[in-house]
Amino acid sequence: MTFNHRESLTETEHHIGNLVDSAKRAKDKAKEKTKQLFSPAETRPLTDDEDDIFADAAFDSAQALKQASENRGRSTSEAIRDDLKSAKYLVTHPRRVMRSKATHIASEKLGRQHPLLTLDRDQDLLDAHDAFSQAVSSNASDTSDIENVISELDEAHGRVQKVEQQRESLQTAWILSRHVSRVKVVRPLSRPAKSQFKKEDRFEWERYLGYMALYYTRNFTSGYIDDFTSPPFDLEDLARIIERIAITSAPWQSFLVKVRQVYMWKDPKQTAKWLALYLVLWYTQHIVAYFYFYVIYSTLRNRFRETSIRTVRESVGRAIDRKARVQAWGELIQRHGQHDWLEQFLDEIGPMIQLQLGDLADLLEILVNFHRWERSSLTLATLFFFSCSLLISLCADMEFCMKLVWFIAGGAFFLTYPISANFPKYRLLLSHWRWVFWDIPTHAELAILTLQRKAASKEANFEEFEYKDDDRRAVRPKKLASSYSFKVHDSVEGRCQLTVARECLTISAKDGSERKWPFSSFVEIRKLDHIDVQSTSTLKNLSRLHSRYAEVLQFRFLDDTDLTVLLHPADRDRVFNLVLAWSGLKWQCLRMERHNTLDSERSNLDRAIKRAFL
Repeated sequence: MTFNHRESLTETEHHIGNLVDSAKRAKDKAKEKTKQLFSPAETRPLTDDEDDIFADAAFDSAQALKQASENRGRSTSEAIRDDLKSAKYLVTHPRRVMRSKATHIASEKLGRQHPLLTLDRDQDLLDAHDAFSQAVSSNASDTSDIENVISELDEAHGRVQKVEQQRESLQTAWILSRHVSRVKVVRPLSRPAKSQFKKEDRFEWERYLGYMALYYTRNFTSGYIDDFTSPPFDLEDLARIIERIAITSAPWQSFLVKVRQVYMWKDPKQTAKWLALYLVLWYTQHIVAYFYFYVIYSTLRNRFRETSIRTVRESVGRAIDRKARVQAWGELIQRHGQHDWLEQFLDEIGPMIQLQLGDLADLLEILVNFHRWERSSLTLATLFFFSCSLLISLCADMEFCMKLVWFIAGGAFFLTYPISANFPKYRLLLSHWRWVFWDIPTHAELAILTLQRKAASKEANFEEFEYKDDDRRAVRPKKLASSYSFKVHDSVEGRCQLTVARECLTISAKDGSERKWPFSSFVEIRKLDHIDVQSTSTLKNLSRLHSRYAEVLQFRFLDDTDLTVLLHPADRDRVFNLVLAWSGLKWQCLRMERHNTLDSERSNLDRAIKRAFL
């Protein structure tokens, strides 16, 4: 009886999910039709023209992130029959319908799907590699037609490269669209004047020496000086940070599962081997040395041994049984009492947790890019550090090594950590982990570098690689577009045309007047949402026009001026990515500033909830 009851509940939830999903798809379809009706010129068609820079998904987030409908596998009659079958549960179980709908909405708001974490994307990659392996094996012994064999191998290899480049473009588009909302040009610090450090009757030597140290190391430390005052807690920002951690920590999750299998004695032989190795390392006092050795070995193995395809294949095999959940720190919340704990917790503890989680997400991304050899020279430099550490661990006395370890730990506790806590702007400069993995980019920084590399490759002249004695007529590539124009609404001039050229940004008003800003004058670019527009007094004109189908983009320049425009969401991402790619500047990815308002003490929490769920 109990089993039948549980089975009935499961079936009920299944039909409720179908009903809610069907209603959501109908709503999204109606919204898409309405958007196309009122703004038909805003959608840029997807094309394979290599001369169009937006043909690459990395530059056009709207096309890259468009997902196929989940209902495409069902016919119209089947869809109608399933929806009618599920509709009866709306009358029978109204509470479950509302609860399930709320769950769907919360799940969609707090965890959007990564464009690469789908079975279709992974299956395309596996099919391409399987086709290449089949072409190699089938033509290994065929020497009758060499040209045909080479043609088949080139075609299969080209398919693999195309799929991998598409995945790279999707990754770049998703990171820049989802996680990058503010960038700033990295400029070296100017020499500080001594008059800036005179305070009443004393000269602040500690601050002066600190600024002088930053000045003399400005060539490689400017990009690590954060530019923000500790922002208030924001649910949307926290959700995105948790999303980054959940996605980036996938290899660590797999590693921890294997560690658990070892100490749970799932495989006695394997556990016995690790136990024997541990006893040897413990007896010889080389546990730390083995850690350095394993870092070097695993990184070099990842370089010369292809493991990504095997990992993707195993992930696809586990996709049906895979469940991903993110747990909160409920024990810490309970310590603040049962009444009015949320506001105090978010206002006092929330910013610190959000900052630490953001740095943790950055560190995890840096570790992934280090292990993937995204910047080979920097990975080699880090491996040289681990090699030196390994050499010291093997040759030096263990007592000396332990003294060195505790010296570093004490210096961090009594020196670097206090400075980082009191001056969070310089916390990355004092991070021991950043010292080890210095200048290895995060995913956001790597995405910007990928954009600039793709833009440079499109502008490259390949004529020097042509065969001069080739009898065939050379095909010259078409000249790439030197500028792109977008319809915008300026906060001052009204309706205008924004043009992004190779060297500058131009906005043209209806009366024919133009304003130009060269890329060298750029300081910062911000993507503003509806909450920022409504809470900023200088953007009142745009707040009345802002909607779900129009977003705000703000540029700041060296002369303390700014340009704030309202444009289509897809065009905002295109302009943002195009400026990053064509400017050729070094950009630093910053967190958005969330300012407290002065209306009431609860406004910060209200804005956070509104930003996350509206």
